[in-house]
Amino acid sequence: MNTDNTAVPQIDQQELQHLITVSTGFIDAYIIECHDRVPMLLPQNIVLSALDTQVDAQTIEWHDLKLPVYAVNDPTTIQGVALVIEAEDVAQRFALMCNTMPQSIRLRISEVVDEEMIESDPMVFKWVKIANQHFHVPHLENIQKSLGIL
Repeated sequence: MNTDNTAVPQIDQQELQHLITVSTGFIDAYIIECHDRVPMLLPQNIVLSALDTQVDAQTIEWHDLKLPVYAVNDPTTIQGVALVIEAEDVAQRFALMCNTMPQSIRLRISEVVDEEMIESDPMVFKWVKIANQHFHVPHLENIQKSLGIL
């Protein structure tokens, strides 16, 4: 009996990590209710902070920075929550204005299914479906451009 394992293809660490992440990985995300549109799905790891604030604010002060606001809230509400969104550069951060603190959810990667939908809104990166509910994933770069920070 040959016990030489060299004939068995070796899996490198990066490939193994990818397989583990794909097969058992989870995503911690926020479900953000958006005014007059399908809810947004946003990974929690890009949210740096959540601040209670008035929804008509044009900028949010955070750590000595004035962050521009991108609003997805109901404009008839007075108080909301601003989520500070991480960016490659500090100058590219912005606040996402929401009605309330979004719902936190932990998902298996396999539960998130890409939807093949044609989207004309440049602020939408892609559509996904979880169970029977549709969500949009924001196009952060286009949002940053719309705010004049890119």
